[in-house]
Amino acid sequence: MEETALPTIKSLEVKQEQPKQVWYLPTEVGRITQYPHYGHAAYDITSPRGTNELIFPVANGTITDIYRDPAGALVVTIFHYIDGKGYTSQYAHLSSFSPNIYIGKHVTVNDYLGRMGSTGYSTGVHLHLALVDCALYNPDDPNCRDLNSFFRYANLRVNQGYYGLGYHIFMPASWNSR
Repeated sequence: MEETALPTIKSLEVKQEQPKQVWYLPTEVGRITQYPHYGHAAYDITSPRGTNELIFPVANGTITDIYRDPAGALVVTIFHYIDGKGYTSQYAHLSSFSPNIYIGKHVTVNDYLGRMGSTGYSTGVHLHLALVDCALYNPDDPNCRDLNSFFRYANLRVNQGYYGLGYHIFMPASWNSR
């Protein structure tokens, strides 16, 4: 019996590149103690490490402000430009700032911003993390020209179903790695 050569079939498998992760959790260890809602458009996150918990950017970006707010909270804000859209993340109640940060510095998700704290009006050591789809301090962004408009817009977006970081990635109730 004569062998017959079978036709060669090209693989139907198509290699697909996995998208790079853009958004990250802001702490190595964390537990959400308050979710965004109208009047508090941010996640409150605590950690058993307390003030030893380092705070990291939720995405690569540029530091736009480092300050102590009128209530005494230490705050860092970062502008992120991702897929043609601008976002501002805000990290409040820090116990201290990283010595290596400054306004205008490009930061990656691996650069620490400071340590979790309880500065300002706070009920305990935690991170207050807001993420809003606008460019804080940009006069061309009518939603976020200043802090007051940022807070108003953040609350509007929560009412519309935009829950900050939880809109972009799954936010577990607690975690032990980023």
